[in-house]
Amino acid sequence: MLIREVIAALKRAIKDRPLCISTQMDAFTTAAYVLAAFTLLSLIGKLYRLLVFTYTYFPDIHNHNINKYMWSERSYALVTGATDGIGKALAIELYTRGFNVIIHGRNDAKLAAVCDEVRGSSAKEGDVRIWKEDAGVGRWDSKPLLDITQGIDLTFVALVNGGVDVVDYPFDGQTEDEVNHIMSLNFMFSVHVIRTLMPSLRLSATRGPVTLFGLGSVVALAPFPHFALYGAGKRALEFVLWTVAADERFHGRGQNLNIKYIQVGNVHTASNPAPPDWQTPTSAAFAKDILRRIDAPWRWAAANFVHAVTAWFMGILPENVAERMAQHFLKEKWGEKLTGKRSD
Repeated sequence: MLIREVIAALKRAIKDRPLCISTQMDAFTTAAYVLAAFTLLSLIGKLYRLLVFTYTYFPDIHNHNINKYMWSERSYALVTGATDGIGKALAIELYTRGFNVIIHGRNDAKLAAVCDEVRGSSAKEGDVRIWKEDAGVGRWDSKPLLDITQGIDLTFVALVNGGVDVVDYPFDGQTEDEVNHIMSLNFMFSVHVIRTLMPSLRLSATRGPVTLFGLGSVVALAPFPHFALYGAGKRALEFVLWTVAADERFHGRGQNLNIKYIQVGNVHTASNPAPPDWQTPTSAAFAKDILRRIDAPWRWAAANFVHAVTAWFMGILPENVAERMAQHFLKEKWGEKLTGKRSD
């Protein structure tokens, strides 16, 4: 009511007062100044983003030395989803750089094999621990994770767990078990790990730098058909990481705690057999990319340069164009599977 009354009063004032040329010129001058100010602010913002992008991705400018996270002889890195693909490659890369490592997975045989592979990747005799837990079940006990991290300096946590099978039916055709599994694997398990470990990470951060990050997906940048829950899980994880970091800053204790969301595009893995090329790095190459960008500015970073350009490009496209591109990508890669209905 108050707003309508104000607007009505302004209309009456304008109607009762004849406009002269000088009044019109004053209005045009004010509008020009306002437009110029908005244009300047927009250009400054774009220039700043360009400078940050150059700093992050131009070779040898950005300092990507992760040795600062090994400030203790008991410094450990936890890598979830470490029995395959990016997680396995990251665990090996961290171990070869001097970290003690905790590898996570759900399969005993694969965990034992990866444990041996990690130990054999370096002449250094570090500690490799195993944490077995199924990330897709929906509920977890915190005690095993607390037990395995007790008495160590946990300085590096990589939430690599996640993934989804391509299905030939959309969201409404997925069963309750499928819905729970996708959200558990891609979001809720990471929330469980963050919630469980934050007290110890916060304590470690009082003595030295600590990093915590989760992997995202290009699927969260546009509405890819049949990937509603997967994309939603990654978007939700990004927001949780952002807000947890904001919590720490709000309470004045986030100076040594680097929390980040790492954007991921196409990576060659066992589950994604696309041949490696300039836009599809191998898991080992991508693990190195992650470590190069882990201290990049802002709360969000794409590890790979091509993935960064892709994310930027998707962000400036009109929504309908981004949606059509997502549809084209899926049809080109999995066209015969996307029937739009359950096959059973």
